[in-house]
Amino acid sequence: MSERRIFFEKNHPAHIISRAIEERNIFENKEDCCRFIFQIHAANIGKPAFKLWKKDLIEAAQYLLGGQELSSKFIIKEHDPLVSILDFSLVINHYHFYLVPNTKKGVPLFMMKLNVGFAKYFNLKYNRKGSLFGGRYKSIPVKTEFQSNGVSRYVGVINPLDIYQPGWREEGLRSWKGAFSFLEDYQFSSFPDKIGKRKSKIIASKEILERYCSSNTLTKDEYYEFVQNFLKERSKKSIPRV
Repeated sequence: MSERRIFFEKNHPAHIISRAIEERNIFENKEDCCRFIFQIHAANIGKPAFKLWKKDLIEAAQYLLGGQELSSKFIIKEHDPLVSILDFSLVINHYHFYLVPNTKKGVPLFMMKLNVGFAKYFNLKYNRKGSLFGGRYKSIPVKTEFQSNGVSRYVGVINPLDIYQPGWREEGLRSWKGAFSFLEDYQFSSFPDKIGKRKSKIIASKEILERYCSSNTLTKDEYYEFVQNFLKERSKKSIPRV
């Protein structure tokens, strides 16, 4: 069987989705999520350093999410970033990226390093063998500003809500305030970065963010209003008393 190749134009943004095989839950606890956050950064610029312990990886992830650079104790840098990440979210059994490749083969190489590296960790920890991610990742080119804003919201707002309230898409949100509070506090997505609550190191620079997503040009208050209006529209309608 011939290998199917996916090519990405340099500086052409894309929405990337990768799911665990058999819908297996891979992001149920903080340790696994932190390892994946660390793996994102390591895959993007090089590889993990040798002899890292669990506490090192959790510490490294917290450093990255907190906006701190990692020393050679954690990562061996081998190249410039393969991609620029605009939005991301980890959602129980899959993950999403809205990103821009920095080289023509940046996305395939980044995804290979990321998925293979995390699978090795996961299989060792849970005493399993074989592939962890089912099939090839799904990639959708983002070609218009309207599509860009939709993808950014889908990745950073809509998907994390599946953790907050499973089934909300059909039922409607029970509480838009509760949903917003969850998004603010859920550290394994780009939402805290979008509202200015943090400046994680795995997210692209402000210049790149504004170039590829116009919602990043909004003020903090404007973005708050933009998201809150969306959540209110998706809230469960009140049931009249009888």
